[in-house]
Amino acid sequence: MVNPLTWLSRRRFPYEPLISIEISRHALTNNLDEFRKLAPNHSIAPVLKSNAYGHGLFDVARILENHRRGTKDARNTNGSGTIPFFIIDSYFEAVALRSQGIKTPLLVIGYTRPGSILSSTLNNVAFTIGSLESLQELEDTEHPIGIHLKIDTGMRRQGILPEEIPAAIQLLAENTNLILLGICSHLSDADNDDPSYSESQINIWNRTVSHFKNEFPSLKYIHLGATHGHRFTPDIDANVSRLGLGLYGLVDGASFPQKLNLIPALHMKTVIASVKKVKRDDSVGYSGTFRADRDMTIAIIPVGYYEGIDRRLSNNGFVGVGRDNISCPIIGNVSMNMTAVDISKVQNVEEGMEVTVFSNINSADNSIVSLSKRSSVIPYELAVHIPSTLKRTVVG
Repeated sequence: MVNPLTWLSRRRFPYEPLISIEISRHALTNNLDEFRKLAPNHSIAPVLKSNAYGHGLFDVARILENHRRGTKDARNTNGSGTIPFFIIDSYFEAVALRSQGIKTPLLVIGYTRPGSILSSTLNNVAFTIGSLESLQELEDTEHPIGIHLKIDTGMRRQGILPEEIPAAIQLLAENTNLILLGICSHLSDADNDDPSYSESQINIWNRTVSHFKNEFPSLKYIHLGATHGHRFTPDIDANVSRLGLGLYGLVDGASFPQKLNLIPALHMKTVIASVKKVKRDDSVGYSGTFRADRDMTIAIIPVGYYEGIDRRLSNNGFVGVGRDNISCPIIGNVSMNMTAVDISKVQNVEEGMEVTVFSNINSADNSIVSLSKRSSVIPYELAVHIPSTLKRTVVG
């Protein structure tokens, strides 16, 4: 149902955005089901942090919550067919999701001030505790707090060190209001062809899990692996795996032990704002970084680095023009809200013609995966920089 104020504003100020972002319901649920093939005995927890990796926090949460409801009755006896919780980064994201009516349990995996945890009134929200100091600040709580304790197995970012585990266990034993729902860690090198560092982390992890199972036989959630960590699922003692980049289809499905059919969930389009002729030796854009080596036709699109076209794609990236997604190079420096494109090889170009900024086919020159390689960044970085102010539309 459309918010009444939104409906009224559309009637008073009719407006068709110049940029459209489509989020595919089918792609998200397909990718989730594909990763279940690698972890048939695990529940898979989707990662929705950072505006669902740029895809839209609320839209993705609603899609997955509906999917969760639809599969709940068909789950395996070990619960592996269900989504146990959504993973987010911050308390703010938890508040935002609850304000939008999302009911699925949440795990805040980033740092939260102990004071915010103590004062929280949110239902079914657990917090990741990544240091002994934070755990100590919660030890006098008078109301139940669900936590996942993070263990540092070698990333040196978050987590208590293995030698701090006995002290943590003692703190948990002394206050039954600190409810240990799960333990977790993170693989720092899981996408490396050399698995040796991941294997060393897994060895530390498996020993840690054995210790915690002895101390807390009812421990509910045990999770180490994220998207690339699914390569090691058979070796990891866990019952949950986390799914971030893979959920959104922004990873090579052939890089896993069993080839996965992954589909990018995001498709971003715009229109040609103007068409002009450029003569040989003319420069294009700021600082004259592009000089035409021939007479050419160029188009200006109303998308720049604010809207998500990384500036490192200046004279380096591609967009797709027309319904056939004809690959056309970006020329000159990308501006804040505009980008120039060489469209000389496209026939019958006119203002208003459709342009695909980010393709939902990973092999295309203008997919997020392809463009990330050209700009020497990870796909995460391009995706999360698409501003939340641009409207997302959910498609089938």
